[in-house]
Amino acid sequence: MQRLMTRAAVVMITLMVLGCGASQQTTPPILTATSIPLPTVTDTPTPPTVWIQPGVPAAIIDSIVPILADAGYVQTENAGADIQIALNPSSTFALTAQWVYALVAPFPTVPDDVSSSDFHSYWQGGSTTLPGFDVPPQIIVTQSMVDVFTARFGAPGANIPLTIIDDAQADQLDNLAWDVRPAISMIPFEQLDPTWKVLTIDGQSPLDRAVDVNTYPLTIRIGAAAANDAGNRAIDLLQSSRAWLSTNRDTSRMTVIVMTGVTALTRATAYFMDIRGIAYPADKIAPFFADADILHTSNEVSFTPQCPPPDPNGDETFCSDPKYFELLTTIDLDIVELTGNHNNDYGTAPSGYSLDLYDRNGIAYYGGGRDLADATAPRILTTPDGTRIAFVGCNSAGPYKAWATDYTPGAAPCDDWSGIQQTIADLKTGDQADIVIVTLQYIELPQYAPSDRQRSDFEALAAAGADIISGSQAHQPMGFSFAHGKFIHFGVGNLFFDQMDYIENRQMFADKYILYEGRLVSVVLFTGMMEDYCQPRPMTPEERADFLALIFEKNGW
Repeated sequence: MQRLMTRAAVVMITLMVLGCGASQQTTPPILTATSIPLPTVTDTPTPPTVWIQPGVPAAIIDSIVPILADAGYVQTENAGADIQIALNPSSTFALTAQWVYALVAPFPTVPDDVSSSDFHSYWQGGSTTLPGFDVPPQIIVTQSMVDVFTARFGAPGANIPLTIIDDAQADQLDNLAWDVRPAISMIPFEQLDPTWKVLTIDGQSPLDRAVDVNTYPLTIRIGAAAANDAGNRAIDLLQSSRAWLSTNRDTSRMTVIVMTGVTALTRATAYFMDIRGIAYPADKIAPFFADADILHTSNEVSFTPQCPPPDPNGDETFCSDPKYFELLTTIDLDIVELTGNHNNDYGTAPSGYSLDLYDRNGIAYYGGGRDLADATAPRILTTPDGTRIAFVGCNSAGPYKAWATDYTPGAAPCDDWSGIQQTIADLKTGDQADIVIVTLQYIELPQYAPSDRQRSDFEALAAAGADIISGSQAHQPMGFSFAHGKFIHFGVGNLFFDQMDYIENRQMFADKYILYEGRLVSVVLFTGMMEDYCQPRPMTPEERADFLALIFEKNGW
């Protein structure tokens, strides 16, 4: 310890001596003040904002948001944003759009029409049921649709049968509605598909090209308004970039196809045409045909100048006098199916004569032809909007003499189905057609429901890629199916034919297929009753309700 203390003392003395020496030999440096620059403080600019009201269609949002985001606009929940996108805008809004919605129900729904006042009351809980439905229908909608309904009809009642699903689950809407039938929903026009039945509102339908969307109850207006210069710049940007969508229902992009069943201008049908006039059979169904871009029928009987006068009680060897061809031109027939089993009843010469008539009158034909190659070839019609529609048909019922050969006219035989399936696949994979329609002269069944074999055969064509499969063989109308996302009608029934003996043969369908932008979006059913051995008339509301209920029941729906 003593040694350590001594060493410490020595160290201290040494430091003191050195410190004194340093003080005598150096002059302290003169310190001078220097200017140190301070960081510049600037205000961070506030980005321009956009407010989008809940319920604005997703298509509009998806179109405008990327454009505005690239220009620096950010979304806000503040309705006082620089640019505001709102429902039911005032007249001061710079940009406006009309968005059309459809009130829908699962396809096997019997009621056709709902009044806007009845729905308004039902939505708000003022009535316990919706007139026309046997039990109160469940309302199944996405959250966006609730916002739209609320903008149009007010807030939903507290106790209404309402199921709301997330917008991300919108593709499950139809499945949920089918599971809890009766059910109704509302969807944008462009999102329709055939699993839904579009209900008219106050007698108006968005599927009708002539409907006035300004008065249609489910037209919703959307607008964009600027609150300041930043908002005006956004308006200019949306206009110049064409990002602003004005509608989801452009009638120039709609196509209407009407498909009918058996036409046979012979026997009692021809007899009554002689008595009442050539155009008489079409008088009461003509309004349903009026807006068709493409009108189809399956004419099972060939024309020949040698055809004898019609015998109302004649046998089943059929021909048609050429004068009856006027009926086909009167209805503006566009395409005729020749898969029928009576076109060669009087030999092959009338078939060739009939083909000449079709050619001269600009009526396309398919499912039959001048020889086997012609009969099996698809016919592709292109609509003004560029949609390519392919028609393919064949005859599986026979008889053998009805079929075309390598050298003689007749119907295309279905063979083992592989041929027509390959044709369908080629049309789809080869990008030759947007829509493929297949019609069949299948084995006739006196029943409303298809056989297991018929269901299997028709669904195989859907699996091959056909968009619409329709049975042209049925004198008794049959039911429907959805398979592989495609629409099947197993039997349409008669169009112009003389079968009045059974109520089942007097009932008939005509199917109106609505295409939008080259896609099948809806099917509208005409239901008729045959009169005077030749003329289908619209069913009464009571007849129609009973008939549809029966068809859906027999179909297992």
